[in-house]
Amino acid sequence: MFKLTFFLCAGLFTAMYIGGADRGQQRFGLIEKSPVVAAPVVEAPVIVADMPEATFAPAAIPVSEAAFVPDAPLMITPAVAEAAPVPAVAEPAAFEQGLIMVVNTKSANLRSGPGKDYAVVGRLTRGEAVLVIAQDEGRDGWSLIRIEGDGAEGYIATRLLIE
Repeated sequence: MFKLTFFLCAGLFTAMYIGGADRGQQRFGLIEKSPVVAAPVVEAPVIVADMPEATFAPAAIPVSEAAFVPDAPLMITPAVAEAAPVPAVAEPAAFEQGLIMVVNTKSANLRSGPGKDYAVVGRLTRGEAVLVIAQDEGRDGWSLIRIEGDGAEGYIATRLLIE
């Protein structure tokens, strides 16, 4: 137990020592400033209005050092390309016939024919949408359905579907 605790502490110390090293400021806005050459001080004449004759006295305009001067533009506006018009896609004929219903059971078998004697060709889960092509009424009714994404087609008990 002591060995495990020792190695755990040694590993944490090593990770903090390596990962917590100060490598200076890495973000663009916090990079150390390059030296900025200040502009020469320009002396501007000052007019003193109190004196009877106009007297001009030179005054120094203070120049402060720039806080940040980027080497390149900070943001570049991307060129906008004209998008080609999207052609209208005609809906398949299958959507024109039939009714879209949802499976209302935990799982349901998709069968090759209308009855329990036919082979199972797939499984459907709760909430899966199906296109009902033909529907048989009654307690033991079976519906011919198609799953548009898979292209699978088969029969499912009508009582397992809701609108």
